[in-house]
Parts: sequence; structure tokens; C-alpha cells
Amino acid sequence: MSIKSLGKQSLIYGFGHIIARLVTFFLLPLYTHVFTPDEYGIISLAYAFMGFTLILYRYGMDTALMKYSVQLDGRERTVHITTIYGLQLFTSLIFSGLLFISKHHIALYVLGIDRPDWIAILSGILLMDALWNIPILILRTEEKPIPFIAYNFTNVLITMGLNIFFVITLEMGIQGVLLANLISSTSLFILSIPIIINRIDIGGMKRSILSKVLRFALPFFPAGIFTMIMELSNRYLLEWLSDTTAVGLFSAGYKLGVMGLIVVMGFNMGWTPYFLKRGTQPSARKEFAQIASIFLGLLGFVVVVVSLWIPEIIRISIGSRPLIGEQFWAAEHVIHVILLAYFFFGTYVIQLPGIYIKEITNWIPIFRAVGAIVNIGMNIYLIPIYGIIGSAWATVIAFVAMSSSIFLCTYKIYPIMYNWIACVYPILYMGIVFFTGNDVLIRSITMFFYPIGWYFFAINSEERTIIKSFIA
Repeated sequence: MSIKSLGKQSLIYGFGHIIARLVTFFLLPLYTHVFTPDEYGIISLAYAFMGFTLILYRYGMDTALMKYSVQLDGRERTVHITTIYGLQLFTSLIFSGLLFISKHHIALYVLGIDRPDWIAILSGILLMDALWNIPILILRTEEKPIPFIAYNFTNVLITMGLNIFFVITLEMGIQGVLLANLISSTSLFILSIPIIINRIDIGGMKRSILSKVLRFALPFFPAGIFTMIMELSNRYLLEWLSDTTAVGLFSAGYKLGVMGLIVVMGFNMGWTPYFLKRGTQPSARKEFAQIASIFLGLLGFVVVVVSLWIPEIIRISIGSRPLIGEQFWAAEHVIHVILLAYFFFGTYVIQLPGIYIKEITNWIPIFRAVGAIVNIGMNIYLIPIYGIIGSAWATVIAFVAMSSSIFLCTYKIYPIMYNWIACVYPILYMGIVFFTGNDVLIRSITMFFYPIGWYFFAINSEERTIIKSFIA
């Protein structure tokens, strides 16, 4: 796979990821017009709980599936997929069963409201999500972008349609949101069954393979937990240190900043298979440095553009109403900060090859723990002083700490000669954006000069040649 191929794969799978995230983006106008910040805070807590709990359901098996699906073929690959899926089915049923049984005891702590029936719905959503995401991951490892995108698009259509039906037509409120997710996840699970049937052998599970897979996967479990703490603990800390309304406002701003995450995750979908295949090649480190320059430059441009035009974006008129409900406009300043946070998440992702190639993946939980601990500590310190903006800056600081920790670990054992001018340029430019003000002309000029300065002064001649090859 060449750098150009990596770019194409990242664009394709990034598009698929964008489609999946469109559910979040397009439902935000619906939610911000129908629900109060307090009610949206409850929905956000439910999604935060699902994010946390899905890590428990997967316990690193998604990473194991990626590794063995990419690196193995034939009968050996079938046996590994069969073992992983069988184990996931068994444990997911147990986890959802336990969640259902305990619904009366945990509802108030999970949702901030005593609704055990909603916990029962969440247990079903989690079971279906854990199972249908495995076939979709298999499509990604097989480099089958069209089916991958089709499943994500189907998810968008079903979820959007059911939310409109339950929330708007039937006026079912928060319960309608949860039921829409349950039916959508169940539908995707049913549609994904043929993918699994064609790739497993029911009698192919082996104890030796099970032990091997668990030894590889389990170290990623704490890493996943720490990642979810990074991503979602802000909601519960805001609930604890402020109120549910603050959770709703912060979550609205966070979701509007999701464009940064979409770029990073879309890139990572092509990046992981790329460096797993290319890591042993003599030219690998030079390629990784070039990819870092280009990826961070493009990610920085997305962050700059969205940050500059946030006021116009949230006030876009749809009919007689703005895109985002007026009572959520206070979240505007959160968006820019969250976009900056996701840039530093990108600097972490771009450094992963050294960890995998040197086979020190046991360090990944440590990097994530650093980020999680910093995030919690800074939230506790900043929220009482600055509210939701303080929580957003806590996320930035946490991602900086996580990215710095992986650099300190790898710069000696797997040194890569990065083009530091290209890597730092987006950060300096994003600092400028904070001081552009509201003048449309100044913002337009600022946006215009980013790619010019990056292309002619930040990246080197070899990196410019790569850019030209994409255009050609």
C-alpha cells in the first residue's frame, strides 16, 4: 500500500465514518429544538454510559479482530474470526443480562433520573451494537468500502427516520430516542448476519486460539476504559460539579466539534492497516514522517476553517429556525476548544506505528491512563472556575499529555525524523484563530492564507511532490 493508497483508503473510510457521525450531527438540531438543556443532558449521560460500557463488551477484541483479519488468511483466519465472534456473543449476552437485572439499582446513578425501564432499553442497544460492529470491522479489514459505507448509511437512515417518528410524531421524548436506537441497532445486527455466516466455521473454535486472542486483546481493555474516560468523563464530572443543564450545553458543543474527530478516525481507519503492512520496509520511517506532515496539515486546516465560522454554522437558518436551538448557543465557545483537542488526538494517533512495530502495545494503557488522569484532575480544577469552557480545556490538556507521553516513549526506540515546521505550523495558526475576532474579512483572509503558508513554507519539496501526486 502506497501513501497515495493510504490517502484513498482514508478518504473512503473517512466518508463512511462521516456518514455514521451524520446521525449525531443531524439529530442535534432536532434535539436542541425539542429538548431543554436539562433533558438533553440526560440523553448525553445515556450515550456516555453506552460509550463506557461498550469498552467492557469489547475488552480489546475489536483490536484483536483487526490484527488477525489483516495478517492471516485462509483457514487460520476463519478460525480466529470464529473464536472472536463466538466469545463476543457469549460475553455480550452475559453483560446485557447483568445490566438488565441491576436496572433498578443503577438507573439514578447512570442517567441522573430514576428510570430503570430506560436502562433495560440500553442493555438491548449495547448487545446489538457489540454484535453488529464486528461484521462491519471485518469489511474494513477486507478493504470493502462500498458495503462498509452502505451499512453506515443504512444506520443513518433508520436512526434518523425513527427519531423523527418517535420524538416528533409520537412525542415520546427521551424514551423515543432510546427506542429509535434499539430498533436501529437490531436492524443492523440482522442485516450483518450474512457477513458473519460467510466467514465463520461454527465448529472451528479452538481453546489454544482463544488463549492467544485473549492474551493479545486484554491489554487493550484498560486502554479502552481510559479512552472513554478521556472522551466521556466530562459529562459526569459536570453533572457532579455543576448540573444536568451544563451537561447538555457541553455535549451540544462537543458534538459540533466532532468534525475534528471524524478526520482523525477516518484517517486512522486507513492508517492502522497501512503501518501494520509497511512497518518492516526500509523506507517506512521516512514515509511515516511525510504522512505526519500531510495529515496534521490537513487536520489543522479543518480545525481552522470550522473554528473561524462557528457563529455562522450554528445560526444557519433551516426554514424559520436556526440549525441549533437558541438556548444552546452558549455552547459556541466550547466548539473551538474541542476542535483543538482533537488536533492533539491526531498527534497521538500519528505516533502509533512505533508502539506496534516494536511490539510494546502494553504501553498503550499507560498513555491512555496519563490522558485520563490529567483529564479528571483538570476537570475537577477548572469546572468550578470556568464551567463548561474549563471542561473543554481540560480535554485539550489531557490530549497534549497523552501525545507527549507516547513521544517520550518512542523517540529513542523508534525515532522518526519529523518535519517539525510542518507539525508545529497548524498549532501556531490555530492560536492566531483565537484572536481573529468577528470581522468577516479578517476571518476570510485568515482562512485563505493557511493553505498557502503550509504548502510553500511548512512542508518540504518531497511532501509537496506527494501532494501533487494526489491531484494528478
